[in-house]
Amino acid sequence: MKTKKSKKNRKELSRRQKIVYAIYLLIIVLSFYFFFRAYRYISDIPKANNITQEEIYDLTKIGESDIKLVRALKNDAFDSWLYEANDDKVKKLKKTQGTISSVVEGNVKVSKIDDVIAGLKKNVDTISNADIEELYVLYYKKVLPKQYKKADESFQKMTVEHPEAEYKDIFALLDLLNKIYNQKGMLTVTNDDNFKKSVSLLEEINSNFTEVNKIKTLVADYDTLQEPIPDPETRLGMELDDYVSKANDYLQSSLVVTAFEQKYDELQSNLAYNKRLIKKSVEVPDLVGLTVEQALRELSKEDLNFNIRGYTNKLYRNGERVLEIQRGIETWDDDKKDKILRQEPSHLEYDFILQGSTIKLVVENNPIEKPKESTEPSSSSTSDTSTTTTSSSEETSTTTTTSSSEREQAD
Repeated sequence: MKTKKSKKNRKELSRRQKIVYAIYLLIIVLSFYFFFRAYRYISDIPKANNITQEEIYDLTKIGESDIKLVRALKNDAFDSWLYEANDDKVKKLKKTQGTISSVVEGNVKVSKIDDVIAGLKKNVDTISNADIEELYVLYYKKVLPKQYKKADESFQKMTVEHPEAEYKDIFALLDLLNKIYNQKGMLTVTNDDNFKKSVSLLEEINSNFTEVNKIKTLVADYDTLQEPIPDPETRLGMELDDYVSKANDYLQSSLVVTAFEQKYDELQSNLAYNKRLIKKSVEVPDLVGLTVEQALRELSKEDLNFNIRGYTNKLYRNGERVLEIQRGIETWDDDKKDKILRQEPSHLEYDFILQGSTIKLVVENNPIEKPKESTEPSSSSTSDTSTTTTSSSEETSTTTTTSSSEREQAD
């Protein structure tokens, strides 16, 4: 019984081993089959399309300098080749990468950059708006220094006589700055030093143009200048120094001529007025030492008026001398025998005087009685002095002006 049982067990074990071996063999066969299919998938199909696996690896290899967009395109092309057995994206990768490189390096003309990037967006289905913005930023940062250098060199070569020969690069820089400024998402570029330098250069050029145009306008209308043209401050403006100097010289000479004409007209007017005055002028008579009667005759001849004031005589009637401090201007005593002490105007100061003018005369009045000395107390004396002073003040000096007709009647 035991022997039969052991034989039966061995048979079952042998059958199981055969089944396991069969399974292993089937796995091995299937593995070889799938390996062969994978090998043909990886090796034989790319060769049929004239591209090797090595070339695919080289084309899709990520470089350190690759931008985000290029890395994404390489990964997408490799995945498409590896998982979809489609090498179309790999074949287009080189051309697409070349286009992107020309943009990033700033080798595309500003006038064509929009079309180039639009073409990329059309041909690359995975490109995003962020990728487009990055391309523009990199492009502007690369092309701005180049355009700035060209514009600066053109400005340094520019002359006032032939500025149009250097306009092209300057206007190209201006158009580029306007394009950047008006495009969304370019804040990084507008904050860049190259952008700020470009703006400063254009401001300097504008200052030169403005000053040159102002000088040309002022010089062209030199005959209407009211004030000198300021000295030029810009490089191009300084090229017009000679014109500015000539215009200012003309203005200066014009001002001198105008001033001379004004002075000359004033002189002619004065001369004409003097001629009229001369016709009405007479010589200033010398009346000092004459009596009032004699002076009036002289004044009447020349048709001159007079004004007579008296002056205290140096002697009293008793012959005593009057103290100098007691002498002064006073009312004329109407004695035509009084002698004239002084006159205004004097013949020593003026040669001529207009007819009808007044000559002021100061004559020496006749001697008066010496005031009696007071014997009363000092208080009384003081009172008398005060009374005398009051009386004297009431007899204020008056002027006597007589017309020529009155003098004739007096004579």
